[in-house]
Amino acid sequence: MISEYTNDDYILDRFMNVKWTEQERNEVLGMPLYDLPYLPLDIKIPDNDLASIVEKIESIDESNFFFYCQANIMPYNSEKLVFYGPDNYKDFWIQTRDALSHEHFRELNDVDNYKWQIEIPEIKDFVSTIPMNELYMVECRNSKIDGKAYVHRDREKMYKGLNNRIFVPLTWDDGNRFAITGLGDIKAEPGRPFVLNGNSWHHGTVNTSGKRRLAIIISSNTHGCDKFDELLKRSYKKFVDVM
Repeated sequence: MISEYTNDDYILDRFMNVKWTEQERNEVLGMPLYDLPYLPLDIKIPDNDLASIVEKIESIDESNFFFYCQANIMPYNSEKLVFYGPDNYKDFWIQTRDALSHEHFRELNDVDNYKWQIEIPEIKDFVSTIPMNELYMVECRNSKIDGKAYVHRDREKMYKGLNNRIFVPLTWDDGNRFAITGLGDIKAEPGRPFVLNGNSWHHGTVNTSGKRRLAIIISSNTHGCDKFDELLKRSYKKFVDVM
């Protein structure tokens, strides 16, 4: 019988099961704050709002979800849906790939005309609590049953360190894993966002829960935002010992 596994599947399987030593983990966690692979944030979607968000996303007809990516190694069983952003997702994807800085990104885009495409009040309320200079995109980034994101680093050049995209797990049943170099599994908590330094650190995900996993990714400009810096420092003090 010929195996359906590809080389990328084998690499992902080995990556997800690396047992990082305490010395390796301590070396990573001892790095300067902005160089860390990820950081949970000291903000959270209230439980009632989280339940409402999940219910509303689950009620959206699956024909509205799509997938677009130009990676050489494509994620498997992944889906997207734009809540806030431009009308043309493909252009946005290409321009975020090509922009060398936030200033360059603004030159490539009509950011002032970005808008809420799908309005879920609880999502809008939560996004409004995150300090930032400018909001670019709020999108669903779901993993369907048996979904996986192969080992990779993100391609955007305008994000630096923990001034980066924010990942918000909405559901996280047993069997969902998100692993990152040097630390292993991210300790994901539904409703608790974390900043992902995915441009610098390899990471991968699997969903063997037998259920669809819901998440949101928030793309924004937080560079030089004093209140976001304060949030990072407060979050580091609270979570570094449990990462």
